[in-house]
Amino acid sequence: MNYQAIRAAIENSLLTAYNSLAPAVPVYFDNVINYDSDSSEEFVHVNIQFSLTTESTLTTQLDMVRGIVVVRTYTPKGNGPARNQTLTNTAFTTLQSVNNTSKTTSGVYVRFGSIAGPSFSPNAVGTSQVRQEELPYFVSRIETSFQAQVIS
Repeated sequence: MNYQAIRAAIENSLLTAYNSLAPAVPVYFDNVINYDSDSSEEFVHVNIQFSLTTESTLTTQLDMVRGIVVVRTYTPKGNGPARNQTLTNTAFTTLQSVNNTSKTTSGVYVRFGSIAGPSFSPNAVGTSQVRQEELPYFVSRIETSFQAQVIS
């Protein structure tokens, strides 16, 4: 199973999209610490969770994986939701564009399912002891399932 190739195929498309914005928006992936999260800057966090990794009743291909992608967009609180929605739309259109690519003869073939969200929360960062008005971010979340196949 080539989890890293699957992760890279998903992450690279999102990283490219957010780096193409002016100004570029930092993207943090699983196991990458955002040391700047206490600042008022905007950023994106992408979480990839693997679930079903073999499904021999449907295919003999052992490099067929299912999972979930969650994209959270953080923008400074108190400026309205417009910028947050713009950044969320970047993730949405990027995931949709991956679905519109043709299957190649090698590499990783990824397809995303229906996208849930965005859901918005002004209270998604911090602990329950922190008052809502002290939290620095307006946060949105979209999530989708994915199916990926490593083609050799």
